Parts: sequence; C-alpha cells; structure tokens
Amino acid sequence: MHPWLPIFRDALDAEYDDRPRIATLATVDAEHRPRARSVILRRIDDDGALWIVSSAYSDKNGQLRQTPAAELVLYLPNAREQFRLFGPAGVIGRGDDEPARRAFWVSLSDAARATFYWPTIGQPANNDSAIPATLPPDTPMRDHFELIRIAPVQVEHLTTANLPHRRTRYRQSMAWQPEAINP
Repeated sequence: MHPWLPIFRDALDAEYDDRPRIATLATVDAEHRPRARSVILRRIDDDGALWIVSSAYSDKNGQLRQTPAAELVLYLPNAREQFRLFGPAGVIGRGDDEPARRAFWVSLSDAARATFYWPTIGQPANNDSAIPATLPPDTPMRDHFELIRIAPVQVEHLTTANLPHRRTRYRQSMAWQPEAINP
C-alpha cells in the first residue's frame, strides 16, 4: 500500500465520518484556463485511485477527455490539513466499463441518483418541468451517467495545526517515499 494512503483515509474518516467527502476538482479547459469545482469523492481504491461520479453533459468530462489530467484538493478544516492529489484522469462512459458504472449507480443515494433525471446541465431552466427528488436503485441508469477515475502520481499533505506548518510530498516516480518540503 502507498504510504500516503492510510494517512489520507484516516484523515478523511476523522473529518467527514459518514458525510460526503467534498473536494475541489481542477481541470484545464480548451483555452488552457484552469477550471475548478466542488465534487464528492465517492471512493478511494487500495491502489489509490480516486472516483467521482459525473454527467457526460458536464464541462469537466469534456475537459478531461481533451486533457486527461486533474488535481483533487481536499481541505479538512477541523484537522487543519490539506491534501492535493494530482494525476492522469479518465472518464468512464457508456460502454466503457458497465459493471463499474452499474456498481456506482446502485451505490448512490436515492437523492443523488435522481439528479441524473433532472433537466440537462447548463440549459435554460424550465420551472414547469417535473424534477424527481429521489429514485430507487432499480431505476434505469442514464446513458450520460459517467465516472471519473484519477490515478494520483503525486500527493501533497499540508498540516497547519501546529507551527511550523508541515508539508510532505509523495511522488510515484520516487517510489512513493515521503519527502518533507517547505510549506
């Protein structure tokens, strides 16, 4: 197991318990401008892969298809810690890995699943349209339901709870060995 992974998981468990793990996902758009938005980190695999669910209609999915690299940032205010995880990112859409898509679909809350039945992202709002609040797991999976998988190649952990602050960098290219760096 990567040396940063248990530190990361333990910190998230302590901060979020069973609440959604809110992160900032940064991508690059077609004009090479940074784009950032809040997402929910849905799963962390034992190999360190990070999983997010998304819609094919979301700008981030197209941006990741064009430039398949992302950074995910989590700030944990109670612990006063920040994690920055950078690496290649892939979008898993319809026909790419149906078992993975299905597993994530049924694992969503009924409320989260319903959002994929809402009107198309970014289109003008029609307040007269019916918007479901919840949908059960046996609801058909939408074609635009996609997954984003980030495979970190660099992780930075910043702790600001004490002085001096501590910052540690882990890089896959250096066999994931911790490297203390200036904060």
